[in-house]
Amino acid sequence: MPAPFSEDNRIRVLLWCNRHCCLCGKACDTDIEVHHIEQEGENVPDIDNAIPLCFECHGKIRSYNPQHPVGTAYKTREIKARRDQIYEEHTRHLVPPIHFYLTQKRIDGSSHSLPFVGFHLQHLGDSLPVHIRVEAKILLGTKDLGLVKHTNGYYDGGVHWNINPRTLFWGGFGIPQEYVDSGEELKIEIRVTVIDQYEREHRLLPQCWRYVKDSNLWNLEPRSFAEWT
Repeated sequence: MPAPFSEDNRIRVLLWCNRHCCLCGKACDTDIEVHHIEQEGENVPDIDNAIPLCFECHGKIRSYNPQHPVGTAYKTREIKARRDQIYEEHTRHLVPPIHFYLTQKRIDGSSHSLPFVGFHLQHLGDSLPVHIRVEAKILLGTKDLGLVKHTNGYYDGGVHWNINPRTLFWGGFGIPQEYVDSGEELKIEIRVTVIDQYEREHRLLPQCWRYVKDSNLWNLEPRSFAEWT
C-alpha cells in the first residue's frame, strides 16, 4: 500500500476540485476517492501525487494491463495536466486581478535613481484577500543573473505577502552598483504567484521590464527573457 496522504492535503485537493472527478469532471459529493498517481517512491504521499476521482474513473485508471493493452493508457503527465485543469476550473474565481510594475517614480512624484528599483503591486478587487509570492530576476545583456538578493525574502519568493482587497504596496529593492555601471542592457523580470484562500497556487506569466537610462524609466516587454523552473 502506498503511504497515505495527510488529512490536510486530502482536504486541500477536495476543495480545489470542489469534489469533482479530476478525469471525467462530474460532481461526486461523497462518492470520491483521492488516488495516488504513482504507487511507489519517496514522493508518493506528496500533494502533487494526489488526484480526486469518482469510483468509475478510479477503476479505469487502475485497471489498465500493459501485458494486454486495450485502448490508450493514462500517462502521469496527462493525468496531472487534466487534474490541474479541473483544479483551475474550480479555483480561478478565487484569484483577484493583480496589477504590478516597475517604476522609478516615488509616491510624491519625485524619482528614484538606480541602483534602487521601485516596485508597485495592487490588489484591484473588492473581495477575497490572498497571499502573493514575488520573484524578481536581474538580466544583464544576455546573462540571467538570478533572483534579487538581500531583500529579506520579499523579492526572491521567500515571503508570502498579505494582500487584502484594494491594497497598494509601494516598495522596491536595490541591485548591485556594478550592474548599473556595466554599460550592458539591464532588464528585470518579475514573476508573481497568487495563493488563494484554499492554498492553491496560481502562477501568473512573468513580465520583463527593460531599463531606459536616458529617461530613467522601465519599458514593459511583451515576452519573457529569463529561465524559470
